[in-house]
Amino acid sequence: MQNSPPERATDPRPARTRAAIVGAVEKLVADPQGEITVNAVARAAGVSRSSFYAQFADLDDLAVAMLVDTFRDIGLDDLEGRKAPDADLWTLARASNRRLVAHIGQRSAFYRASLEWRLSGRVHESVVSAYAQQVLATMAALGERVPAHVVHEDAARFVAGGAIALLTGWLRDDAPAGQDAMAERLVAVMPDWLVGTA
Repeated sequence: MQNSPPERATDPRPARTRAAIVGAVEKLVADPQGEITVNAVARAAGVSRSSFYAQFADLDDLAVAMLVDTFRDIGLDDLEGRKAPDADLWTLARASNRRLVAHIGQRSAFYRASLEWRLSGRVHESVVSAYAQQVLATMAALGERVPAHVVHEDAARFVAGGAIALLTGWLRDDAPAGQDAMAERLVAVMPDWLVGTA
């Protein structure tokens, strides 16, 4: 019998660096006068520019990673809530959308500076795809409550693309609606089979 090489322990440094960079963004967005650049983020994280670039290609990449993590965390909590036999889909949908809008709203300076909320390109596609994955997971949990004629992948991309378009417009607005109002607008345009009814 051939001996297999011993497994290597995972190096925790990249994860720590990544966490420090995300934490630095959280600190920087708290200061409305602060600049949000790769240099500023690296300084606040206590890492070099090369360490930043070892983790993220640019600020766009960092912003996408933060949004993907947020979609995942909110999606997992939503799915957990839907397991309850008496789950109120409307209340869960409103809570999930409020969390998403709050996350983006509290970091609007960062997301504006990094993503510029472009409606095309690699960044937009990555954000829509990540959101759509969470919608697909929700649809799988809904099972037969999703109408039989609905193509899951199409519906997930449609919902995700529409939500991102609304959020983009909200962030670009010089006088944006409040966070609760924006969350309600998102839920209002989603299909009833996904979010329930009031």
